[in-house]
Amino acid sequence: MNSNLTHKIKHRTFANDEFMTPSELAKSLAKLLPDLSNLIVLEPCPGDGAFIKAIPGIIPLEGDFYSEMCEVDWIVTNPPYSDLDNWLHHSFELAEKGVALLIGLLNLTPKRLEMANRMGFGVTTIHLCKVFHWFGISAFIIWQKNHPDILTYDRIVWR
Repeated sequence: MNSNLTHKIKHRTFANDEFMTPSELAKSLAKLLPDLSNLIVLEPCPGDGAFIKAIPGIIPLEGDFYSEMCEVDWIVTNPPYSDLDNWLHHSFELAEKGVALLIGLLNLTPKRLEMANRMGFGVTTIHLCKVFHWFGISAFIIWQKNHPDILTYDRIVWR
């Protein structure tokens, strides 16, 4: 990537969190989810509703994510990266069964994995994909409640 572009991304004056998930990608990623038929699914950043449209048989829920106090079965979305830590924490608070997010691969950190584990969620699927004009590689990560992680990591800084 051009270093000027990277510099602009890192040092922008405001967050640009509007990265719409292509509908064909949402359809492909929806196939990786367990059967969500008859479950309450929240897509808090719906854009044009790519994920909700791609998941058959669900009970879609709409609402303001941070003021949403009811529990849902699943949260499936492409979240705003500028507030990812708070977003993840709130997702794990609300979701009864699972959380599936399309995020930048570099945003999958041990600190965030540990938070998910403390809140009872383990990573069950990671699918890598590339969207034209998005920075780097994206990862569709599925966390399920009361499931172990499929990956391991350490926090040691090796020299």
